[in-house]
Parts: sequence; C-alpha cells; structure tokens
Amino acid sequence: MQVASNSSQNVELVLQESCTDQSGSLVVYTTVDVDSVQLAMSGQDPSCIALLPQGFMIVPMVSSNADTSSEQGVTGTPSSTTSANAANSGCLLVMGMQVLASTIPSAKLNLSSVTAINNHLCNTLHQIEGVLCSSTNNNCFVGSCNEPTTSAPSK
Repeated sequence: MQVASNSSQNVELVLQESCTDQSGSLVVYTTVDVDSVQLAMSGQDPSCIALLPQGFMIVPMVSSNADTSSEQGVTGTPSSTTSANAANSGCLLVMGMQVLASTIPSAKLNLSSVTAINNHLCNTLHQIEGVLCSSTNNNCFVGSCNEPTTSAPSK
C-alpha cells in the first residue's frame, strides 16, 4: 500500500462486511487509517488499533392471515410454506454504532458529543432513506431525527 509521504490529507480506508439472506440484509463497516493498516500488515501488535464499528440491518416485515406460530423455522423466521402465504408489508431498519467520545475513561459525556453522534446517525438514516425511498414509492416512511435536549428524564 503506497501513500504519498508528503500528503497533508488523512487517508482512511473502509473495512466492510455485508450479508443478505431471507432474514434480511446486514452491513457493518468501520474506517481505518492507512498507518494502522500498515502496522497490522507488518506483523506488529494490532491491539492499539481502534476499530469502532457501525452498521445497519434491514429486516423484512412479513404479515400473514394464517397462524404461523406452529410453522416457525429454527431461527424464528417463517418457513417456506408460510412465506408463500405471507405478504411483504415493509421493512424494519436497525442502526447501531460504537463511539469513543473521549480517550479519558473517567470523562463525562457532554451535550456537544451527543449532538455530534445524533447528527451522524441522522445523516446515515437520511442516506439510507434516500436509497430505499425512490420517488415512485409514496408509502415510504423511515423515521425522524430529533435534537438531543438537556431536560431531565421523567420519573
């Protein structure tokens, strides 16, 4: 891997894994800087490389008029005989991310960090929404993003 030594830009790579089957689609990814990749490839100890994964899963929502509780597959998904009677009624989008807000273990999480994380999640949600919801699909609803507030949780 060759990177110009006089480069003033921080070069990052995306490490990604994806899987699709009848239970849904899963995409997990993380960014890794070139120096970390070179460190790992040279045989040095990679334990200092921070891999903070993020990703999403799209799970089809299946509805059926028949009782499918007796015909569930091993993984809890409807069996092929049940799927023939079922109609796809949308999908569920699940997003997740691991975040390192501070390198100091005792640090408190502040509102600006929460706002930055929330903005990142919202941007990712809107990008997925843009791909899934074409202009010809009028029944598309992905969700909404709200700004974090400083109000105390209700008891």
